[in-house]
Amino acid sequence: MVQHRSFMRGVRALGGAAVLAATAFGFAATASATPTFDTFGSLSQATFGGTGIPNDAVAQSLLGVDGILALSATERFDNAPVGDDGAGTYFAEPGFNDGTPGSFSGTLGALWNFNVYIEAPTGLLLEDFIFTLRYDFDPGLDTPESELGQIDLFNQPGTVLEGSQNNLFDFLATPAIGLTPPDFVPFDPDVPGQYSYILSAFSSPDGPAVASVAIDVNVGQLPEPATLALFGLGLAGLAIARRRRG
Repeated sequence: MVQHRSFMRGVRALGGAAVLAATAFGFAATASATPTFDTFGSLSQATFGGTGIPNDAVAQSLLGVDGILALSATERFDNAPVGDDGAGTYFAEPGFNDGTPGSFSGTLGALWNFNVYIEAPTGLLLEDFIFTLRYDFDPGLDTPESELGQIDLFNQPGTVLEGSQNNLFDFLATPAIGLTPPDFVPFDPDVPGQYSYILSAFSSPDGPAVASVAIDVNVGQLPEPATLALFGLGLAGLAIARRRRG
């Protein structure tokens, strides 16, 4: 019997010695995040913790023989559909709202979500692995992995963990045990840019990743790389100034 657990519940359940152990180990990061997957296409069993969330364009990597790590990006509620190039890069519109008239939420969010799906291999449980999710607030191209936010997931029960998240959700910008926000804050949903996500599995805290999947989300019409980098630096300066005034 497959046991499902929503990603949000998994994050909220972080705590205790297992997560404290996560903060004591540094998982190695490569220079920058680039789309990485074994297959790209439909993942029919994934609901991403909701209803009606598209699952026909999903980046997937094998975990063991038949386990799965998967990421995707989709429109939030009834906003403009998110496209993709079939190779791990998605295309979304800038802006934010709390849902369209036909599908309303009381929570503000970017017009797109990133989605997570983890399925343990046959005969194993999620708790047999350590998972990290890295996420991006920096609109610049090819953000280094070391500058991404990170969620550490230890001792997760069951065999399936999934969810749909939004860069504007407050918990992603709030330091907590097992959660380190990105170096670049705050996330601005109106800014065109490229945002990267990496989901990895480890068999031990100090070992290499045994599986990884990564995607990019390109938001709006991206400016030339040099212009985007300068704009990103300007936003970073504004963020620092806000923190100092606060």
